[in-house]
Amino acid sequence: MINFKNTRLLGHRGARGEALENTLIGFEHAQRLNTHGLTGIEFDVQLSADDHLVVFHDDDLTRMCQQQSRIDQLSIAEIQRHRQFNHQIMTLESIAPLLSDFTYIELEVKTHCRTNYTKLIKALTRHLVDSSFANLPIALTSFDMELHARLQRSKPLMHIPRGLLIDTPKALIAATNTALQLGCGQLGIYHPLINQAVIEHSHRYGLPVSAWTVNNTDTIAQLVQWHTDVIITDFPSHLLLNS
Repeated sequence: MINFKNTRLLGHRGARGEALENTLIGFEHAQRLNTHGLTGIEFDVQLSADDHLVVFHDDDLTRMCQQQSRIDQLSIAEIQRHRQFNHQIMTLESIAPLLSDFTYIELEVKTHCRTNYTKLIKALTRHLVDSSFANLPIALTSFDMELHARLQRSKPLMHIPRGLLIDTPKALIAATNTALQLGCGQLGIYHPLINQAVIEHSHRYGLPVSAWTVNNTDTIAQLVQWHTDVIITDFPSHLLLNS
């Protein structure tokens, strides 16, 4: 049995291996697991054409809605006319009641080559400051160094914890220095890149590590043994109820 006493366990996009990702039913499923030891969840937001933050992972609707339209080209009304396997696409503000019981939340902000950073920063400020999200234990995560630099300079948002996401060996080499320069307080590392030396090096610089996305029980046990701070998984109930 894995002891998660010193490691936070998060459900990936809610708990995408057990309920449809980034949906109401997925977040409700994760919320029920809170009483069994699920610390929190990780999920994604991105900007619609009319500046709403949409809870959705992909740039376009192809995989989830069988439509080729891009999220950033559609208004929220147009987006919500489409269904992802009969489930409505949600806005960030609509899921606030489902997050209140969690003690830690990683909110990945998705960007792309077309991102309007000024509008994105304004939308994040509108949703995360002076709203029900202001008191939630949220860390903003992103691969995008330009976004991190802008968040670091934003007076309304600079207090919100942030994590730099890493998915290549090249990015990992400079990860601690880059994170500290950008004011990030943690690293989110693609789990095959992680070994004990990576964890120890990150901790030496005062940077907790989130490992994503980890579904193999033996790998999770090894990461816990290495004192990985956060583990993000698609199958949280399997770990919490069957281990």
